[in-house]
Amino acid sequence: MDKDTEFEFTKIENINLDSYEIPKYFEEILSEFIATLIQHKPENVYLFSINYFEEKLNSSK
Repeated sequence: MDKDTEFEFTKIENINLDSYEIPKYFEEILSEFIATLIQHKPENVYLFSINYFEEKLNSSK
């Protein structure tokens, strides 16, 4: 995904989280990501997200 690619996020108004099993450590992963996102203030959040999680995935190998 290049920085010029547009992506539209669709907000789900009503979601029942009780019907989903939250993966182990998901809260920690998401908290760390959000802190990094806020710290960097990227222009393209979607591209930043892809790069962030690709880097995490590659560093865990």
